[in-house]
Amino acid sequence: RPRDSISPVRFAEKFIMEFRQLALVFIGMAFNIQLFAVEAITREQVRAVIEAVDAAAGQKDTGGIGAYLSEGFYRFIEVPSDEDYMAATARIDKQQYLDQIDAGWKKVERYSYLRKDVVINIARDGLTAESNSTIIETVKIDGQDMVSKVREYASYELEDGKLLIVTVESYPLVGDTTPK
Repeated sequence: RPRDSISPVRFAEKFIMEFRQLALVFIGMAFNIQLFAVEAITREQVRAVIEAVDAAAGQKDTGGIGAYLSEGFYRFIEVPSDEDYMAATARIDKQQYLDQIDAGWKKVERYSYLRKDVVINIARDGLTAESNSTIIETVKIDGQDMVSKVREYASYELEDGKLLIVTVESYPLVGDTTPK
């Protein structure tokens, strides 16, 4: 028997081991293909969510806004400070955010909402997306007209097949935006 030959039993054992390894590779590949088969987020879906949230905001419909926020949603808000000219950042969850909106709308005599300069980016894997835009809100409270301008950054994910907003960050645009 030549030195590099192996017994039929050893050959069978080696064949079975290699077959198992190959099977695991194929199973792994099938799993990865299944992962990639998940529906990818599109710009049109993100636009549709933005339009639905904007329509709800224009109608002062808190529930309509909440329908597009994930359960784990949170919002970062940058709040300017008069004392040291440094901004403070607050993080609020979905319910706190919706409560804040409701409380604010109860004080408002007049309200208008405009979104512009929208940019949408989809992650390479298609599983997440981001948008950024300028939001201009004009309100009248206690007879005083005020304008708020912020740059908003939002992230999106599919949850149970529905595209939802996961996080929002807002940064006030510099300068006095209150009408004279």
